[in-house]
Amino acid sequence: MPMTRQAKEEMVQNLTDKMAKAKGGLVANYAGLNVAAVSEIRRAFRQAGAEYKVVKNRLMRRALTGSGREPLQELFSNTTAVVLSFSDEVGKVGKVAQELSRKFDKFKVKGGFVENDLLKGASALDTIAALPTLDEARAQLLGVVNAPAAKLLAQINAPAQNIVGVILAKKDKDEGN
Repeated sequence: MPMTRQAKEEMVQNLTDKMAKAKGGLVANYAGLNVAAVSEIRRAFRQAGAEYKVVKNRLMRRALTGSGREPLQELFSNTTAVVLSFSDEVGKVGKVAQELSRKFDKFKVKGGFVENDLLKGASALDTIAALPTLDEARAQLLGVVNAPAAKLLAQINAPAQNIVGVILAKKDKDEGN
């Protein structure tokens, strides 16, 4: 049964709202996957804090109009699904998508976006998957903050270590004679 004009307008508005709230996302082709595979994909993305949605291409292209993400419109052809992440951990979604694309040959990512940076082609998935998760970013920041203190401590301890080394060398020399 065809959708009414009102239903289409509501769907476009819903998609427009979701795209405005999304911090990142992927556009994928799922042609050839069975229902069980799509259910597993949907479940994996839900566990990663993202929403997997099969969309009508024309309605999604309309929803992208005026959003600042218009270049993504060209990715909406054939069987298309979008994965939307509303949290700051877009890298986590990329890692899940990378695992799923290895597991299901027919799940192909066409492109994606992070905030207003648009990515197209095969490199889009690798780029998004390379983004650090929140825990990884915190660990990197902690490493950067602690590095100067660790270097300062090493410089302060260096003369004492040198003196200990000289004393041990003298002791070994005296014991050898």
